[in-house]
Amino acid sequence: MRVTEDRAAALVLATCPGVEPATIRTLARQLGGPAAAWRADASAWRSVCGIREQTVKRLDQWRHRTDPARVEAALAQRGIRVWVQGDDAYPRALLDLAEPPVAVFVAGQAETLHAQPMVAVVGTRRASPYGGEAAAWIAEAMAKAGVAVVSGMAVGIDAAAHLACLDAGGVSVAVLATGVDRCYPSSHEHLYRRLLARGAVISEYAPGTPVARHRFPERNRLIAALGQLTVVVQAGVKSGALRTADHALELGRDVFAVPGPVTTVNFQGCHRLIQDGAQLLADPHDLLLALGLDVTYEKRDDARVPARWRPLYDALDADLTAGQLAVMLGMEPARVYTGLLELEMAGWVRRLPGGVYRRVTG
Repeated sequence: MRVTEDRAAALVLATCPGVEPATIRTLARQLGGPAAAWRADASAWRSVCGIREQTVKRLDQWRHRTDPARVEAALAQRGIRVWVQGDDAYPRALLDLAEPPVAVFVAGQAETLHAQPMVAVVGTRRASPYGGEAAAWIAEAMAKAGVAVVSGMAVGIDAAAHLACLDAGGVSVAVLATGVDRCYPSSHEHLYRRLLARGAVISEYAPGTPVARHRFPERNRLIAALGQLTVVVQAGVKSGALRTADHALELGRDVFAVPGPVTTVNFQGCHRLIQDGAQLLADPHDLLLALGLDVTYEKRDDARVPARWRPLYDALDADLTAGQLAVMLGMEPARVYTGLLELEMAGWVRRLPGGVYRRVTG
């Protein structure tokens, strides 16, 4: 009976409009569980938990006019599941947190949260072409090895990882800092729909919760918990991705960091992680080994690069223009352009903005 009562109380508390999950966790922790918190007098909410008067009024009004069964039925009609602590479906990985969510809301293919290993891939919103390529390389390799990718659906590294995983036929999960019924940023509507179809979106915030800055650090701990390990692809010294890495370390999870140019500000966070003991990621296969998976993924065999263009391909160990390559190799510019065009059409090199070329690896 207590489990049922706790579940109903957790569900209603978690869906109270305008009340933060941190407040619900405080009530449950201080008063002996969701059911005890739900039954408590408003005076206990104030004195024991230090809840603000405005929040006390919201909670008191909500509990007097809310039927838990109707709340859950209404969510189900919208394709949203709610899992509370004690449910079989509640992600066990979240219980490793010092303060796991009292309840989580899930939209999309909810079963994917239990179906396979999961790696967190995070990084800056100001992703460089190299950072985006690295995120895609990692996510594609995970998808091909049957490992799901979890991230935060943000612009930059997050989006690159989600998209590459989905494009490779894999499963991806987004942890949102809003309700699962809201797409943020709005420009990612197409990605959001693809995640619902091929993965899931999950949040500890009730449906309808809008975006707010303070909610992003909160959701980062869920990303770290869901991932069996965390990869920071590109991050500056103040990036939120570093906080995700901190959460992962607190949970005893492995953290990997992708190195970048030492002159690039948006990689200084990654370099600092490596200095502090994070593992340098040289190849996605390192992640599979860390997961205990003896799985290989399809790599490109650069031995198949046409022999006549091999010197051109090998010279691209850094991003260079056609003119720089011509000088370096002592080749006629017209021949360099011919070779680059052929290599680009075959997928061996990529032309970047500004006339710069990059070798495609992996």
